[in-house]
Amino acid sequence: MQTVGAQQTPNTQSTDSVATDPNNKVDAVDVARYVLRKMFKKPDLFERKKENLNGPFVSTIPYPGYSIATGVAAVLPINVSFYTNQKDKGELSFFNSNFQYNQIIALSISNLFFGHDKWELIGDYRYYNFPTYTFGLGSLKTTLGDQDKINYSQLRIYQVLMRSMADHLAIGVGYHLDHHWHIDDFDAGHGISTDFQRYGLTKTSLSSGLSANLLYDGRDNPNNPFGGFYFYLQFRGNPKGLANSNNWNSLIIDCRKYVRLPTKWYTEFAFWAYLWYTINGTPPYLDLPATGWDMFNNSGRGYALGRFRGLNMIYLETEFRFGILRNGLLGGVVFANIESFSEWPENNFVGVQPGFGIGLRVKLNKRTNTNSAIDYGFGTGGSKGFAFNFNEVF
Repeated sequence: MQTVGAQQTPNTQSTDSVATDPNNKVDAVDVARYVLRKMFKKPDLFERKKENLNGPFVSTIPYPGYSIATGVAAVLPINVSFYTNQKDKGELSFFNSNFQYNQIIALSISNLFFGHDKWELIGDYRYYNFPTYTFGLGSLKTTLGDQDKINYSQLRIYQVLMRSMADHLAIGVGYHLDHHWHIDDFDAGHGISTDFQRYGLTKTSLSSGLSANLLYDGRDNPNNPFGGFYFYLQFRGNPKGLANSNNWNSLIIDCRKYVRLPTKWYTEFAFWAYLWYTINGTPPYLDLPATGWDMFNNSGRGYALGRFRGLNMIYLETEFRFGILRNGLLGGVVFANIESFSEWPENNFVGVQPGFGIGLRVKLNKRTNTNSAIDYGFGTGGSKGFAFNFNEVF
């Protein structure tokens, strides 16, 4: 699973400092304060309190979320960002938590620095209990008509410890657990043959593995990068000795590049390449690479979560980001992506699925550059729908 690595505090040149300086910006808190002051006609009543510049900076806003597969849901995202090395203002630590009802989802993704930023502790903890859909294996043969309702509960515990070796470069080890239970394939239960059943349908599955990790991260902000380069490599081994349902090994490569354009108005290109490869063995069906199953569930906008699935995955995305209001409150994006999954059982790549769309950005916290993202994407075969996110998609 991909992970978030070391983040550097902004170190921009003079033309960028105006664009990134929070004192020159407006966020949703400023707007709410302005409206309340006008309503109650008491200028000092809703004055913004003096902020601790070391944090914690808390951003949250309940909203009606949406999933292409299951529709509207109630969502409460919370982002807490802070500096653990307050003296030097080094790396920005954070907790990203999300609670959702409709599909029951509770997750917390964290990135914590300690030891004068020499050590980094990366966590991904989740509990799922929901009905969703799977569409079979591969990216060519499956259609929306192959939609197969499934239900399961899942517990995930991922913990990675990284050690800084040089500027922007770190290595580390991790432990990863994915446990699924109460797995139910509705079509298979009614006598209809499914890819899930042919691949290996069980009532429970367990993946327990160790990982080796390499990270280069030269981005300037974990919530919303204004520039830099990111490269992450993870080898994960899941041996039988760790109580796995199956013995298998995987490799993930996550590469991102951000290019700020030399304009007075904020404009930026962002590029994302993501490879998820099963080196050998047979992962449980629900642990296979799939659309939207990167760490932040963001790949494949325009498609339902799990729309395509296979032993191997190749994903590419480009996004053009721009400011709508000069004060930073509103921004927009235009994006395009392609994804391909190996067919099963041949395990070769023969199909590519494109997606594209537009999005709106609302600044929630100008100190941490936290955005609320609302996107609308289109895919092939009539696939389309909204995607909501806290912070940038990548």
